[in-house]
Amino acid sequence: MRILMAVVSMLAAFGCSQKTAETGAVPKVAESTTAAGHSHAKGKMLIVDAGRYHALLTAHLSKEGNELDIFFETAGADPKPIALPLASLRADIQVRTGQGELRTIAFDPAPAEERPADEVPGTCSHYVARVPWLNPDAEHRVILRISLDGQDEEVRWNSFVPKQYAHHTD
Repeated sequence: MRILMAVVSMLAAFGCSQKTAETGAVPKVAESTTAAGHSHAKGKMLIVDAGRYHALLTAHLSKEGNELDIFFETAGADPKPIALPLASLRADIQVRTGQGELRTIAFDPAPAEERPADEVPGTCSHYVARVPWLNPDAEHRVILRISLDGQDEEVRWNSFVPKQYAHHTD
């Protein structure tokens, strides 16, 4: 019985460890997408932990120009939008194919009509970045560094494929 328990424990540990493509190392919890070391999807959004909140990333793919959207919500069984007191966000985005060019992009608050009506002025739960150069079929890494509740956080979506997580495509 002890041998069976040991094998089950080893398989569980092996199943949740994810090595990074760059170094082959298992990421630390602080750098992983969730405490379990892997990300989750909600509809057409890729969810990661952002301090005590969740950050959801989705793409808007359009002939008029591509965009990325970030939504913040409470963590838990019944998530609700959480408006943060941040005027804008800066993120590094890197295409993980070829040379992996690194670009810094700016996320600004989404138009008021695209956010919950009860958001207090000076806060926002939905941010948008214009990325006309975005390759919808390539895997991207998006790294957002922000301060939440007085703590510096690195929010990282490691395997974001815009076409897979597009809430709009035309």
